Amino acid sequence: MTEPLLQIQQVSKSYYHKTGWFRGRRTLALEPISFALQAGETLAIMGETGSGKSTLAKIIAGVEVPSSGQVLLRGEVLEPHNYRQRCKHIRMIFQDSLRSLNLQTSIGQQLLEPLRFNTALDPQEQQQKVIATLRQVGLLPEHFNFYPHMLSSGQQQRVCIARAIILEPQIIVADEAFVALDPSIRAQIINLILDLQEDMGISFIFISHSAEIVKHVADKILIMHHGKLVEFGTTEALLSNPQQQLTKLLLGVE
Repeated sequence: MTEPLLQIQQVSKSYYHKTGWFRGRRTLALEPISFALQAGETLAIMGETGSGKSTLAKIIAGVEVPSSGQVLLRGEVLEPHNYRQRCKHIRMIFQDSLRSLNLQTSIGQQLLEPLRFNTALDPQEQQQKVIATLRQVGLLPEHFNFYPHMLSSGQQQRVCIARAIILEPQIIVADEAFVALDPSIRAQIINLILDLQEDMGISFIFISHSAEIVKHVADKILIMHHGKLVEFGTTEALLSNPQQQLTKLLLGVE
């Protein structure tokens, strides 16, 4: 059997709320969880508000550090604070595209930054790579000199996707990234994601409340409730034979 691209092994997350001089109360946001994802697959993580799905996504992307457990990429442990190691392989797209962009910096400069720090490309090659990536996500070379406020919400999201793919990662994590978009724009962005996945072989992890999106894009679905994994399987299996009432509710299955 092929080694999984991503392995989550007994990963958990606790937070401590400090009160005065004392360490304070411990909140378990994510109970130990394990699962695997193959190369080229799309995983949807679903759950109600407070279920721990965003915490899990941030741990995978390296934004949060797990309290226990390991994240492995092709069998190699991803060290929690080794951002250089992780950012080449796992990138994240956030929910609010405008807030995740630097309003004071041009689009081109924001896309050049990861190339400067993570590649050996010379300045001319970096610029060529940025232009090619803009075209890849359906934007124009002229957008290099634009600032985020000059773009529509759909174009801003395309810039965020460009920033996520520019280092040619193996995994992209999208945390409710398309929820604020108009339905027609959302459909265009999702089709773009599917095209990029086919062209680049990227695996996607989506955090989503939308059963419609999940049914359209996901190969596997992971259902969470109060920090626990309650059901995990292929989209086909969970749609045809869900075992949990919450799964039925989230997927709109009778």
